[in-house]
Amino acid sequence: MNISPQIKNKNFENRFDLHFKDKLLTDISVDSVFELIRDIKDPEHPYTLEELNVVRKDLIKIYQLKDEYVVEDIINCIEVQFEPTIPHCSMAAIIGLIIKILLEKYIKGYYIIVSILEGSHVNDKMLNKQLKDKDRVQAASENEALLEIIDECLVSIIDKYDL
Repeated sequence: MNISPQIKNKNFENRFDLHFKDKLLTDISVDSVFELIRDIKDPEHPYTLEELNVVRKDLIKIYQLKDEYVVEDIINCIEVQFEPTIPHCSMAAIIGLIIKILLEKYIKGYYIIVSILEGSHVNDKMLNKQLKDKDRVQAASENEALLEIIDECLVSIIDKYDL
């Protein structure tokens, strides 16, 4: 646990208007993805992930992949990397899970990839493997204890956009 985290980001990004239809984000861009995740509350502290510089716009990518098995199939991808406040952050997996759940809930038609920035955590490879494992993510998203933490971290976003 980072006992006294520093607010690293004092130069906040400009706000971006989000638009939803049937509770789904309609305009998918780096700006809109960042806007959606920036106000996630840190699980341990009363700060947002943007304030702690855990999420940054430059760590978000949107791109298309061609499926190597189906020649004409294109996969839209959103990749979000994040940087924990300390290299041994005990909440890194939960932060990744929260980001992934939020994006998958409000963005459809995209393959969502969430990972810890390489070298920013002592267990980044192992935790990234867990975040890529669909079964683990599904099981974690159904765990009552984790759901309480997730809901607490997302409440301001859900209230803000009336979702």
